[in-house]
Amino acid sequence: MQLHHWLSIAIALTPSLASAALFPEDTVVQMLDAKDWKKVMKQNATAVVAFVAPWCGHCQKMAPEYSQGALGVYPMIPFYAVDCDKQSNKRLCAEQGVQGFPTLKLYPRGKQMKPIDFDYPQRSASAFYYWASRNIPHGVKKIYHLEDLPAWVNENIDKPRALLLNQGKGIPLLWQTLGNKYKDHITFGIHRDRYGKSSIEMGLEQGPAKSSKVLYYPPGSTDYVRYFGVNKHDPLSKFFDSIIDGTIDIEALKKQTPPKQGEEEEAVDEREKEIERQQEEQRMKLAHGGYNDLIDFEEALKAGINPHAPGGAHADIPLKAHKEGGAKEKEDPIHRILKHQEEEARKEAERPKMAQTGDGAQIVFDPAETGHPKTPVAGEPAAATESAAEEAPTAASTEAATQSHAEAAAEETRGHVADEL
Repeated sequence: MQLHHWLSIAIALTPSLASAALFPEDTVVQMLDAKDWKKVMKQNATAVVAFVAPWCGHCQKMAPEYSQGALGVYPMIPFYAVDCDKQSNKRLCAEQGVQGFPTLKLYPRGKQMKPIDFDYPQRSASAFYYWASRNIPHGVKKIYHLEDLPAWVNENIDKPRALLLNQGKGIPLLWQTLGNKYKDHITFGIHRDRYGKSSIEMGLEQGPAKSSKVLYYPPGSTDYVRYFGVNKHDPLSKFFDSIIDGTIDIEALKKQTPPKQGEEEEAVDEREKEIERQQEEQRMKLAHGGYNDLIDFEEALKAGINPHAPGGAHADIPLKAHKEGGAKEKEDPIHRILKHQEEEARKEAERPKMAQTGDGAQIVFDPAETGHPKTPVAGEPAAATESAAEEAPTAASTEAATQSHAEAAAEETRGHVADEL
C-alpha cells in the first residue's frame, strides 16, 4: 500500500522533473504552466516561448542553445518554456497552434500582438539571440537634434515622458524593451549626446565616456526631473511602475543628488553576479562564432584591436596561450582559417594575369585589321570616358554606404546588448 502511494507521487512529479531536467541547472529559462501564462501575457512585454516535450530528441538538442540565447538578453527579454506533455498544459499548447516539438514563438507585446514563428534555418544560441533582440516594437522616438527636443516635449505634454541621453548610435536594447513594455502609459525618446554637449546645454554635467542620463517629464510639465537610480532593467522598471501607479514622489526626486563614486550599484546577490559574468562571456561567444575559449579578448583590447568592428575579425587577434608540456595540441580553427586565407592570397598573386578591364574581369581582345570600315561604337569616346569617370565615385559611394551600414550594425551588436544604459 505504501509502495503504491509513493509510486503515485513519483508518477505525478515526473513531468515537472523531466521539464526541469531538459534545460541546464543554472538556466535563466523559466518554465510556464497554464496559470502563469495569463500573467506573462498581461505584461505586454516582448517574450520568447518554447513549446517542448521532455521526451523530444530535438527539444533535448535545442535546450542548451536556447538557454544560452536566453542568457544573452536576460532580464530584458524573458525566455520561457511550456511542457506540452503535461496534462494541464495540453489545452494551452493547442490554443497556441502547437503541432510539433519544439515549437518556438516570439510574442512582441504579450497578447496585444500576433506571435512570430521562429523561421531561422538553425536552432542556435545566436539565432535565438538575434531573433529576440530584433523584434521589439518599442516605439522609441529618436531626437536627432537638440533644437527638436522642445517640440517632442510639447507634442506629448499630456503624458509622462522619459528621455535617454546616450552616447551610442542606436537605441540600447534595454531602452527598447522598456519603451515597448510601458509605451501605453509613457512616451519614450532618445537623443544621442555623443560628447556631452547637449547635456551641458541642458544644464547637466558632461559626464564620463559611455555614460547615460534618464530624464523624466511629468504630465503637463516642460521641465525634466533627473533620475539618479541605477540604469538597469529592474530599478528602471520599478521607477516606471511608480509613475504609472501614482506612487512616485516628484518632490523627493527633485531633491536627489548624484550618487558618489562606488555607490551607483545597488546590492546584487551572488546569483545575479554569476549571471552577469556568464552574460559577458556569452556575448563574446555569440559575437565571435563560439571561439570564446580560443581568443584572448583582454589582450586584443590592450593591443587596440576591436574584434567587434567591421573587419575586426580579420585582424591579427591574439589567442590564448596554451600551457607548456604535455601532448601537442591540434592547431586551432582560427589558425587554420588564417593560414588558408594567406595561402589562397599567395596563389592568387603568383597566378599569371590576363588582360582585364575594370572590376568585371573581362578579357580584352585586340581587333585585327581586316580592311573593312570599323563598326561605329555607340557614343563618342569622350562621352564614354566621362561616363567611366562618373561611375567611379558611384561605386565608391556604394562601398562607403555598405561600410557605413556594416559599422552601424556592428555598433548595435557590440554596444547595446547589456542590461544597462
